[in-house]
Amino acid sequence: MKKVLCILIAVLLLVAVFAGCGGPTKSEPVPTNDNGPSDESAVSKETPVASAAAGVSSGPGSGANLAESYAAYLEAKNAVIIKITDGLSNSPDAGMAVLSFLGVGMTDLALLPVSFFGMGQETMEMGLSMMGATDIQYTENGNNYTVTYSDKENKKFTYSGTYNPAIDALTCTVTENGAESTYSEYRKTTFGYTGQYYLLNEDGTTSIYMIAVDGEDGIIGISTTPGKPAVLTGSEAADFPKACSEWYSVKGNTITGKTSDGLDLSFEYVPADSSSN
Repeated sequence: MKKVLCILIAVLLLVAVFAGCGGPTKSEPVPTNDNGPSDESAVSKETPVASAAAGVSSGPGSGANLAESYAAYLEAKNAVIIKITDGLSNSPDAGMAVLSFLGVGMTDLALLPVSFFGMGQETMEMGLSMMGATDIQYTENGNNYTVTYSDKENKKFTYSGTYNPAIDALTCTVTENGAESTYSEYRKTTFGYTGQYYLLNEDGTTSIYMIAVDGEDGIIGISTTPGKPAVLTGSEAADFPKACSEWYSVKGNTITGKTSDGLDLSFEYVPADSSSN
C-alpha cells in the first residue's frame, strides 16, 4: 500500500502541473508546420502513466496481468519516442518536429485512469479523487473495466477498457458527457508492439497516432485525417505507421521520417550526452 500511495502522490503532482483542471487533458491538435521555438524539455522523458503502472506489484488475477502489460507497452513505446525526439532535437533541420510528439504525451496523461484498471475500487477512488474527480464508480467484470466520474466542471467521463490476456491486447474508449472523445489500443505482436490513439479535439479536428515498436527501434505516425482508423489485427507490418502523412522512425542509429511540412529526413542518431562531449 505504501508503494501505491507514493505512486498516487507522484501522479497527483504531475497532474497538477500538466492538467490544471480535474478532467482528462485534451490532446493539442497536431501541429501543421514547424514554426515555433525548439525546446527539448517540452517532451517528457517519462510519462506519468508509465511511472504509475510500472509501480504495480505482481499478483494473481487479470488485473495484475493488465497492469504489468500496460506498463511494459508504455515503457517500450516511450523508449522509442525518447530516442526519436532526442535525435530530432539535436538535428538543425528537424528540431521543430519534436513539437509533434507533445500530443502523445498529453494523451498518455489523459488516459491516466487506465493505469488504475485492475487495482481495485479503493485505489481507483484514491487516484481519481486526488485529481479532483467526484462521483467515482468503478466496476471490474472479468477482463472488462469501467470507471465513471465527474470533474470540477461537472463533466462526466467514462473509461471502458477490455483486456485480452491471450493476445496481450487492450482496447479503451473514453466518453465525455456521453460522446466518444478518445479511443486507444495496443497489442503484442511477433516483432514487438503495435498501438494507436484516436482523438476528437475540442475544435472538431482529429488526431491519430500510430505506433510500432520493434525492440529499441520503432516508428511513430501522426495524422489528422478524419475518421477512426481500423482496429488493429496483429497482422500489421512493422512499418504500418508510415501510412500517415507525418512519421518518424528510428532503426539502429538512423532516424528517418517525413515532417508535417513534407520534408524528408534521414540522419544518424547522436545521443544528446554524446553530442555534448
